[in-house]
Amino acid sequence: MKKTFLGFVLILIASRGISQQAPVFSVEQLLEDHKILVTALRELHPGIYRYQSKSEFDRQEQQLRMAINTPMTEEQYYKLVMPFIAQLKCGHTKWHRKDRPDDRFPFRQDELVPLKLFFKDNRAWVLRNYAVADTLAAGLEITHINGQKIDGIIAQLRGFITMDGNVQSALYQELNQSFNGYYASFIGTTPAYTFHYKAGKQEKRSTLPAVSLDIIKQKDVAGQNPVRPAFELSMPKASVAVLRIGRFYTNPGETDYYRFIDSAFQQINAAGAGNLVIDLRGNEGGVEEYGGYLFSWLAAKPFTYYNRILVASNKESSVKKYGWFPPGMDQAYGLIKEKNGEYYWPMQEYLAQKDPKANAFAGKVFILTDGFSFSVTSEFASAVKTAGRAVFIGEETGGAYGGDNSGVFASITLPNTKLTTGIPLMAFYMNPQGPNPADRGILADKVVSPAISDVLQKRDVVMERALELAGKSLK
Repeated sequence: MKKTFLGFVLILIASRGISQQAPVFSVEQLLEDHKILVTALRELHPGIYRYQSKSEFDRQEQQLRMAINTPMTEEQYYKLVMPFIAQLKCGHTKWHRKDRPDDRFPFRQDELVPLKLFFKDNRAWVLRNYAVADTLAAGLEITHINGQKIDGIIAQLRGFITMDGNVQSALYQELNQSFNGYYASFIGTTPAYTFHYKAGKQEKRSTLPAVSLDIIKQKDVAGQNPVRPAFELSMPKASVAVLRIGRFYTNPGETDYYRFIDSAFQQINAAGAGNLVIDLRGNEGGVEEYGGYLFSWLAAKPFTYYNRILVASNKESSVKKYGWFPPGMDQAYGLIKEKNGEYYWPMQEYLAQKDPKANAFAGKVFILTDGFSFSVTSEFASAVKTAGRAVFIGEETGGAYGGDNSGVFASITLPNTKLTTGIPLMAFYMNPQGPNPADRGILADKVVSPAISDVLQKRDVVMERALELAGKSLK
C-alpha cells in the first residue's frame, strides 16, 4: 500500500536506533537548513513541478517544516528529509552527507543484514550469504525479515529511493544493488536478523548474526564478474551484430567513443548484418551528445532529438554562498532565453534538426534495457521509441520516456547539519509519442526478466531472446 508523505514523517520521528552520541542540532538550526534547502530547490531545480503541482510541493514542504519541532541529529534530519526529496520523482536529485554523494551506507556500516538478496515482483531470494553461520543457501525465497513481510519492506523503502517519474524498474535495480544500505538507513540495524524462508511447501526460520560493510565488500568483490570494456562489438551469428554500450562516457586512455561508433557501424555494414542488437543494460548515462550521435546511425530521416531544454531561472540563486556551481555559470545566465514565463537553454547541438548518417544502419534493431538504463541512455531509447526504430527487449528503462532533469549540477551544503543536495540544473524534454506514458520508462515490447535461477546460473535470458528474435527476422 502506498504511504503518504506525512506517514513517512511519523515513521521517521518514531525511528529507533539513532546514535545518542552524535551532535544534536537545535530546532532553529534545522529550520535554517530547511529554508536554504527549499530555497535552493525552488530557485535552481527546473523539474520540481514536473510530476507534481506547485500546491502539492508546497503542502509537502509545509508538512516537513512542521515536523521540525524537536532537536535532531544529522541522521534523523537526513531520514526526515529523504521522502521529500524522493517525492520530486527525479532520479538525478541527490541528498547525502557532505562529500559522499553515492554512499548507500551513510550512517551505519555495522550490524547490517547478512544476506545479498535478489528482488523481483515484490519477492526476494538469497543470492549470497555474508554470515559466518551459512545456513541459508542461495536460491531460497525469503518471506520475512525480523517479522516484517518482504512486500512491506519493499513498500517502505520505496519512499526513500529517488526515481524518475513513475518508473517501476529502477526500484528493483536499486534494491538488488544496495538493499543492505537502504535497510540500515531507513529501517534500522540489529545485532542479529531472523529470516522466514520457504523450504519446499514449508516455511522455516533462521537467525543469523549481522555483518559489517567490510565483510560485504570483501565477499561482493570475490563474487564479481571480470570487468568488461565499456564498448564492445561482436558478431555471434551470421548477419547479426551485437553492440554493447556500457556507458555514454569515456575514461582517460580508453577508446574514443566517436571513433568506436563510426568503426563499429562500418564493420556492421561491411559484414552485411541485417540485424543489430544494442545492449544498454546497466548503462546509467553520461554525455548527452553521445546518445544523439548513436541515434544518427539509426535514424531513417532527419530528426529533432531534444524537444526543449529548460532551466529554473536566468538569475543568480540567493543561496549561492552555500554551494558549488559549474564553472562559467555567471556567463551562462546571459545565454538563457525567456519565453512565456519559461527559461530555455539553447546551447545544445541536438536541439537543432539533424540528418542521419549517409550510410546509417537500415536493418532491424533490437535494444536491450533494464532499470539501470538511465539518463542519457533513456534519452536515446526515447528517441528510438518515438521513431519506431527498434524492438525493445528486457525491462522498462530507469529513465522516463518524456525526459529527465540532468545536464550540469549545483551542490548545496547546508550550514548546520552539513547535509548536501545535488541539484540538476537542466530539464531535458524528449518527443514522446504513442501509448507509452511519458512518466514511465521506455516499456519493453518483449518483456524478459531473469528469474533467480537464471541469475545464479549466470544465464543471460535477455540476450538469448534477442538473438532468437534476430534469427527469426532473417527467415
